[in-house]
Amino acid sequence: MGPEFYQTGLGRKFYEVDVPELVKQMARIAAALEEQNRLQKEQLKQAAEKIAEN
Repeated sequence: MGPEFYQTGLGRKFYEVDVPELVKQMARIAAALEEQNRLQKEQLKQAAEKIAEN
């Protein structure tokens, strides 16, 4: 039987390069979503304040 996936060139690249890059990009997505949620929360708060004023 041949080598395990992690023992091949493509397998090594996957674990050493691709997976860390995926994790990094997922962290960027999470940060962007958190920022978007923060901005939307602020917009909703401002809209509620305007409605309460009327």
